[in-house]
Amino acid sequence: MVKIDDDIRELRIRIAKMASISIDMIEKASEGLFSRKSELFDDVIKTDNLVDEIDNDIDKTVVKICAIRHPEAGDLRFILSCVKANVAIERVADNAVNIAEWGLKINKYPQLKPYIDLPKMRDIATEMVKDAVDSFLDRDVDKSREIIEKDEIVDNLEIQVIRELMTYIVEDAHNIKTALRLLYVARAYERIADQATNVAELAIFTATGEVVKHRRIKE
Repeated sequence: MVKIDDDIRELRIRIAKMASISIDMIEKASEGLFSRKSELFDDVIKTDNLVDEIDNDIDKTVVKICAIRHPEAGDLRFILSCVKANVAIERVADNAVNIAEWGLKINKYPQLKPYIDLPKMRDIATEMVKDAVDSFLDRDVDKSREIIEKDEIVDNLEIQVIRELMTYIVEDAHNIKTALRLLYVARAYERIADQATNVAELAIFTATGEVVKHRRIKE
């Protein structure tokens, strides 16, 4: 007879798989932009359909578990949080697609500037997603708090990118289109970091019942 532990194990596997695919999408989209390998973008865009399929499967599994198993306490918090974590990870994949779509347009023109801060944003945001999903699955509160604090680093890098690209626009109006598209890429990384933060907040809720959404964690 299938037990609730088996159902939860299946949910964990699907969440982990969805996260792994989404992270790979970020890395491919970024490589396509930074190394000007536009052939990578098509694969990123196509893979989004697979993420959507897993997204739907997770939602159906959660409904089935709640209807049949009637979970309680910690199990209930985890199962319901999977729905929100699922949404956050799906949005990570969506932002990877956004990077790929903007990258297709950016790569058609000469590179505007060396990519310095955008790769930093990519690295931190990707690490945040990896760690957030691990902390969610492991119910690791301490790691979750560390992830949430990192979100400010990505925010500050985005501001730095905006300031730098504005100087290129001011210097030459012909730079406007490419500069704006790079700004959209920076925003995509910032949103990926935000989604990682959401998953980290869910990890804390799952482990402790504490709601930390919409407020900064203080020492």
